Amino acid sequence: MDQLKQFWSRYWGVLLLLVIWQSLITMNNLNTIVAPSPHAVVLALVNEAEFFAAEASRTALTATGGLALGLILGFTMACLSWAAPAMSGLLTPVALLIRSIPIVAFVPIIVRIAGYGTHTVLIVTTFLSFFPCYVFALSGFQEVAQIRKDVCTSLGCSTRGFNGWRFFRYVAMPSAVPNILTALRLLAPMAILVALVAEFLIGSDGLGYVMIRARSDMQMDKSWAAALLASALSIMFFVIFSWLDTKYRKNWQT
Repeated sequence: MDQLKQFWSRYWGVLLLLVIWQSLITMNNLNTIVAPSPHAVVLALVNEAEFFAAEASRTALTATGGLALGLILGFTMACLSWAAPAMSGLLTPVALLIRSIPIVAFVPIIVRIAGYGTHTVLIVTTFLSFFPCYVFALSGFQEVAQIRKDVCTSLGCSTRGFNGWRFFRYVAMPSAVPNILTALRLLAPMAILVALVAEFLIGSDGLGYVMIRARSDMQMDKSWAAALLASALSIMFFVIFSWLDTKYRKNWQT
């Protein structure tokens, strides 16, 4: 009984949304082509479970790969900006320019350069993921407590530039870990969204491609099923990286 109350208190909003969805379909007698019912969407997922699992795996792997590469690229650029302040003046405007371009305008540019395929979706996800990682990592490097800088300076350790690599390794980098964990937590669901939109626009594979292909074939239950599965993936990514953030942040708090 307690478990039922806990489930209801946590997920009553989702259940209410499903009831409203089903009620609107029933009262307006809408055709499946216009808007499928929750039952039709779940039935499409169950009937083609293996197909949806394979496509969801492709989207999840692409998003994970883009997130990892974006983290590496952003962290590397943040390291360069910290070591050489002049690099920050060069890298920050470029990073900001890339991040400010809408994804629907950014995808055709990458397609013209890299062509069609899953690798293009990976490139798009990487470029749109690296900027938050860059900003969060660089702010973490720069937010080292002043008392720690004073201690290192008194010991003859440089706290800036390429000569301060020891300070960077043992002080600045650990202080940036909580910021990086926050960036991953925020970027995880966005990586799924970016990969989905890129697949939708490029038309290669993955859940985004399933959505556009099913819509063109008037299989709206299948299209909505892919969208529902993508939402579940975003939530799962957010929960996983939120758990990692909570678990490991306390080990790196300054």
